[in-house]
Amino acid sequence: MYHNHHKALNMKKFVLFLLLAISFPAYAQKKAIINGYAESASDKERLTGATVIADPDLGVATNNYGFYSLTLPLGTYKLSCRFVGYKTIIKQIDLKNDTTINFQLPTGIELEEIEVKAKRTDEVSSQLSSLSFLNPAMEEIDRMPVILGERDVLKTLQFQPGIKSARESSAGFNVRGGSNDQNLILLDGVPVYNVNHLFGFFSVFNSDAIKSVSMYKGGIPARYGGRLSSVLDISMKEGNMQEPRGVFSISPVSARMTYEAPIKKDTAAFIVSLRRTLLDIPMFLYQAAIERDGNYGYYFYDFNAKTNWIINNRNRVYLSVYSGKDSQYSNDNRDGTNSKFRYNWGNVTSVFRWNHIFSPKLFSNISAYYSRYQLENLGSTKSAKQKVVFHATSEMQDLALKADFDWYLSPSYTLRFGGKASRMAFAPNIVQMKGDDADITLNEEQKNNSFHVESFVENNLKTGIFSLNLGVRGVTYITGKKTYSYLEPRAALRVQPHTGFSATISYTKMTQFIHLLSNSSLGMPTDLWVASTDEVKPQESRQISAGIEQRFSKYVFGVETYYKWMHDVIRFEEGAVFLSSQDTKWHKNISVGQGRAYGAEFMVKKVQGKLTGMLSYTLAWSERQFNEVNQGRWFPHKYDRRHDISLLGEYRILNNKHREKSISFGFTLQSGNNLSMPDVEYEGIYLPGASENTHGVPDWQQSKQSYDNPNNLKMPVFHHLDLGYNLKRKKQDGKTYTWSFSVYNVYNRMNPWYYYKNPGGQVKQISIFPVIPSVGFKYTF
Repeated sequence: MYHNHHKALNMKKFVLFLLLAISFPAYAQKKAIINGYAESASDKERLTGATVIADPDLGVATNNYGFYSLTLPLGTYKLSCRFVGYKTIIKQIDLKNDTTINFQLPTGIELEEIEVKAKRTDEVSSQLSSLSFLNPAMEEIDRMPVILGERDVLKTLQFQPGIKSARESSAGFNVRGGSNDQNLILLDGVPVYNVNHLFGFFSVFNSDAIKSVSMYKGGIPARYGGRLSSVLDISMKEGNMQEPRGVFSISPVSARMTYEAPIKKDTAAFIVSLRRTLLDIPMFLYQAAIERDGNYGYYFYDFNAKTNWIINNRNRVYLSVYSGKDSQYSNDNRDGTNSKFRYNWGNVTSVFRWNHIFSPKLFSNISAYYSRYQLENLGSTKSAKQKVVFHATSEMQDLALKADFDWYLSPSYTLRFGGKASRMAFAPNIVQMKGDDADITLNEEQKNNSFHVESFVENNLKTGIFSLNLGVRGVTYITGKKTYSYLEPRAALRVQPHTGFSATISYTKMTQFIHLLSNSSLGMPTDLWVASTDEVKPQESRQISAGIEQRFSKYVFGVETYYKWMHDVIRFEEGAVFLSSQDTKWHKNISVGQGRAYGAEFMVKKVQGKLTGMLSYTLAWSERQFNEVNQGRWFPHKYDRRHDISLLGEYRILNNKHREKSISFGFTLQSGNNLSMPDVEYEGIYLPGASENTHGVPDWQQSKQSYDNPNNLKMPVFHHLDLGYNLKRKKQDGKTYTWSFSVYNVYNRMNPWYYYKNPGGQVKQISIFPVIPSVGFKYTF
């Protein structure tokens, strides 16, 4: 015991000595602070991850809001600022006292920027490898091959190792063996709880309104929390402070319009973006032409808006709003009976953000946000004899106040800290049935509220060959009569013994307080968000990852391994019906167990020249264990995919001030998903006004299945090749015209999208994506 105590005292002395050694130079000579912002010269957009360098050993990256701070000894410096896709700015300064310098970078790629491109990941997150942290440029995403002309951030990310789609051409994704609900997805710092349009085929993110994308698969910093597997942080554009600009885009699926302009030049600006499907318009015209007695259709839309105002050099405020909705509807008039059906789901998010500079070294971001996801199912039947109305809703709301601080103590040491207080309200599976003689509401008691209090501290240290991020996140979660408290340590270390080579290791502990109930017996997006309760504990995960990376002038090679432990994960009973006509508490239909995922990711990138791209291979395992399922034995997770090969690239045919031409390509080959086939099938529960003879009764009302052996069908190998051709014309007045031609699934591979059993017990395959050519047009003015 004495020996251990003595060791602990020695460790404390060592840490104290290290801190004193770091801070000692501050007292050895006089210093001054240079701080400011890096922004685009054309529209004053703040640039996240731009690097400001005083000399090879003294530099810093701008934070999420474009702010930087450097503490330097007095003297003369050649200060440079660089960012991918922009020309480097160099300023000569004679540092005598604290100075504010804002960099305004002109657009345009210089030859040196091609070499910088490979270093961008290190500059933004110096403790992580490019396999744990992804920071793709939006202009690269816009040139990748797509399906039906729809640019989609989430689908482009799925070509990265360790990130895979739930189903073919699905926007939902799984990261390193986790479930899709274990990904924290943020839009301007606000959680988005449903990212799917068109039953999962497209995401809710309009690429024309996005400024930047950052994704963490491992080594997640302490400032992020609430999910087990990954963080996807998306930032909207801020609005052009110099001149009005607009973008119009059209594809076979949707039309998009974006407009941004200054409210007051160099002081305030706004941006508005709208996207809507075109699918319902020809369907409506056709039904009107044939004089159909009733109509049916589907549409979705997205609306983004943001404004910001520079109050003075120390203060800037932002207000951003997002609203999106999917709607499927039908109206029928048959035999004197009028039937109406509406199925709607969508998100609303809004955030007010205040950036304040307390001192040249201390930057703060204080925000208040609101996020809501709502699912609504409305049906009515009206005849001369009776009227029956069925209304089912599921809703969650998230209201929060948060504050983050960046304290630049020295060029080699940054301290980040902050906290959040939030209230979440859940109303899952609220069913209301009205008739001539009855008005019944079910499941009201399933409503519940939860409260979260979170805080974090991050220490970012760079000294010599070492880059370290050491942090901890504390979380208290209150629901009903239960209080849960967790401490989440985080650590990421990178060692760079010489130029080009680095080794990384990271450890992350995460906690998740919400659960997504996924029901495989329904074909509609009826997944429900629910909160942890007195009976259902929060989920926990621990992940350790380690890798090496070697960079050359043209190529980057990397390999990373990981192991993830998951505890208190839930599994919703397959075949259970959400919209039951009985009062059924959701936690009665779940199993609680554990999970594990592990694997290795290999990657080679070419980052210079006309041909650029990435080839990757992933070897992975993902398993689950529940005492009540499969006799308590471990079994493969639904998205356990052993092998994955992905190729994504671009060949620049022409690139000058008047024209750009390029060919893009994407290929993926993956082991198939695991699918549960029912062992027993029996009669289901019909909604009011429906029976086995009622026209259009969905399958989930007609039958219910039981699954004794989960994930008992292994789907075949999945693969497809996509090609794209982009032609961009630039006019002298700044207008551009871009034509994009794509072919999805070039060789017409009929990958299975789903399997089912027919009445004879035979397993049948459904494939819905043959070869699909498309064309898209984009006009910038």
